[in-house]
Amino acid sequence: MAHFLRKTALAILLVSVSVQPAQACWTDAAQDAAKIKHLNTMLMVTALRCRGTAENFLPQYNQFVARHNSLIGAQNAELRNHLSATYGARGAEGALDRMSIGYANSYGTGHRAMDCRQLRELTTKLATEPHGVVTMAAVADATVTGQSWNGPVCPSRMANRP
Repeated sequence: MAHFLRKTALAILLVSVSVQPAQACWTDAAQDAAKIKHLNTMLMVTALRCRGTAENFLPQYNQFVARHNSLIGAQNAELRNHLSATYGARGAEGALDRMSIGYANSYGTGHRAMDCRQLRELTTKLATEPHGVVTMAAVADATVTGQSWNGPVCPSRMANRP
């Protein structure tokens, strides 16, 4: 009996150690939050890269952040909440850091399609116009490079038909 209990305990231990957390599917709101985080990171990294050029747009980036601080903060909270469903509250911070670092690293040599002048024009426009989640996510769709999230997308709900 003791041999059986040891084998059972070992099997339970092996299963519990090898189980990966189930990844929460990406809702529209979580996708938009990731896109906005990606856009903000892209603007920050490229502003720092372009600051020593004639097209320095670091002041416009700072204006963008100041103007849209509440939107950026709310989207960071949305993203953190989404990641908590997969990694737990503590793990979400690490996952958010890894996402941010991944976004930043992808612009380490600059933007693949936009130069400093184009980035300055974009940032100036964003800094001077009002934006909400939908319009800011649309700007991200048009300007960021690479995927903003990794994992399954939640299925869309079909409208009830009579």
